[in-house]
Amino acid sequence: MQKSLFVFSLLLVFADSFSQTLYTKNGIASYYANFFNGRKTANGEIFSNKTLTAAHRTLPFGTIVKVTNLENNRSIVVRINDRGPYFGGRIIDLSRAAADSLNILYQGWAKVLVEELPQEPPFLFYPAVLLTDSDALIFPDDWVGNWHGNLKSYSAKGLEQIIPVQLVIEPNIYFNRWILRLAYDTYSKTYELVKRGEGNDTYSIDEKNGIDIPSSVFGNHFISRFSLNGILFECTFNLITKKEMRIELFEGEYNRTWTTGNIIQTQDSVPEVGVFQVNTLQEAILYNKEK
Repeated sequence: MQKSLFVFSLLLVFADSFSQTLYTKNGIASYYANFFNGRKTANGEIFSNKTLTAAHRTLPFGTIVKVTNLENNRSIVVRINDRGPYFGGRIIDLSRAAADSLNILYQGWAKVLVEELPQEPPFLFYPAVLLTDSDALIFPDDWVGNWHGNLKSYSAKGLEQIIPVQLVIEPNIYFNRWILRLAYDTYSKTYELVKRGEGNDTYSIDEKNGIDIPSSVFGNHFISRFSLNGILFECTFNLITKKEMRIELFEGEYNRTWTTGNIIQTQDSVPEVGVFQVNTLQEAILYNKEK
């Protein structure tokens, strides 16, 4: 399984591996026959071979697992809503849609890796206190708090991994500096957010190792962009409500992938357009436990 490189461009954090205490097991996967359509599953739902669900003997209903075909490295994320399989030493039964994504319909079974993914935090649902342009909060003082959530990583194959994330923004420690602490799984690191210049929109992330990433504030958005080893990263932190923050990170090619347009006509010539490929998306919804 190829692991995605998880990067907050605000915080510039990289990790090679993540220790997991969740369920992980290798074994054989099969899939449901079509005649199970319309029947009740063990948790009372009506089974459909078109949904991304699965049966497992012990995992609680509602558990989210990532299933990887070890022969072709294809992965799919499914939800456990049934019990089984009980024959052939198999560890999971997939819906036909999930099996098709793993390319095992013809063979009927495959050697797989099943990995439990973390659930959404229990404080997921807060009453929404929506902000308008006139409600723009003061950055970063009104962003201070203890933020929790899950970071989800997507590739062209779909959802790859979910990692629990904590972001702590501490009050101004001294003139124009705030402490940032980032933790996910067992990894943690501390940074400084530094106000640069007289304007209200220019800040930077000081990693205390010679790396200093300028970023900008637009309303309730904190945006940064940088490149590393030929990869371009663009990240937006958006304060949606007083208790909810959304993070989106796009990773793509630093150099243009191809060019289109550039057509010269007698009238209305078409300009040249450079196209830059996007390879992965990481996103997270964080909730402030202090407000």
